Amino acid sequence: MSTTAHPHEEILKQIREEFTEILGQTTQGVYFYLDDPHWTCNERLASMLGFASAAELLKAAGASSLLDVLVAPDSRDEVVSTYMNAAQNKVAASRSITWKTKSGGTLKTNVIFVPISYHGNPLTLHFVTPV
Repeated sequence: MSTTAHPHEEILKQIREEFTEILGQTTQGVYFYLDDPHWTCNERLASMLGFASAAELLKAAGASSLLDVLVAPDSRDEVVSTYMNAAQNKVAASRSITWKTKSGGTLKTNVIFVPISYHGNPLTLHFVTPV
């Protein structure tokens, strides 16, 4: 059994270090998304969704799809199409997205999808604001 981490794990570690100020100082929820299960978020997003910490939220999501675990069914198509447009066409956008909370409720938000590249790896940065 290999103990070598997936290359995306190293990218996420570097992103968390590089973007410490954004992750820790914004009043918005923030997450960086590479693919499932390779994404990371800040404490604010976790709190907004009812989790005690980002680590708890990430553990709850595990290897499952971010969409399946955290995004309300009626917002999933919007998240996918906006993400794909951002990632493939390098077009930022803002969308209304409903999330599922830990308690089983929902949270309506505005999400800004921002295409970025980190050491040649395309990913998206998302800012989440409750409405």
